[in-house]
Amino acid sequence: MMKEILMVEDEAIIRQGLKVLLEQVIGGFQVIEAKSGEEGVSLFHQRIPHLIITDIRMGGMDGLTFVSKVRQVSKDVPVIILSGHSDFEYARAAMRYGVTDYLLKPINRVELSQTISKLFKADSEERIDTSKQFQKILQYIDDQLSHEITLKHIADYVYLNPQYVGQLFKSELNKTFTEYITEERLKRAKQLLTGTNLKVYEVAQLSGYKSPKHFMMVFKQETGMTPMYYRKYS
Repeated sequence: MMKEILMVEDEAIIRQGLKVLLEQVIGGFQVIEAKSGEEGVSLFHQRIPHLIITDIRMGGMDGLTFVSKVRQVSKDVPVIILSGHSDFEYARAAMRYGVTDYLLKPINRVELSQTISKLFKADSEERIDTSKQFQKILQYIDDQLSHEITLKHIADYVYLNPQYVGQLFKSELNKTFTEYITEERLKRAKQLLTGTNLKVYEVAQLSGYKSPKHFMMVFKQETGMTPMYYRKYS
């Protein structure tokens, strides 16, 4: 799968050179270009990339401010900082924001290639942990199914951004958060209808529906049967 890199660099010549290097020389990447930190933030909010490469010194919003705004949305996206300054304070400030690497200009093509290769090798090795984090989310949903569950509830529980959690459902399960919740609520309702003698309004409540009427409507819409018919003939 093609990986997306958000490139935030105000010098067009550097941007174009890195785009060619990443897309044609190294390969397997699609570069999304931003001419400023402000444009980078806007593009990042539209779609979270696999990697960010950003200059540290730019007119307007500088690289560190840009990275701090990115980190408000996602703690996980790797960031490589490019800088013409070997100033230690810059490097230290960058590391505070969870920057993955810090490369000096002029960019050494081999060094950049090695950094990215190493990064995505580590990324694939750590995917299992990502899965553990997602398992924690699914377990939370299972435990809280009789209550209201929002993306914000989950995000607060696992210390992530709600938008990022929503994207996890798409990448891990290829379905939306809402689709998954509806499926799980109906699965719980079916188990309770066939395995207990609880009244329909109690089944609705335990499956996370405050209104029995709404529960019956959703149940019929999704299964083609009323809850009582399902209980009798399943």
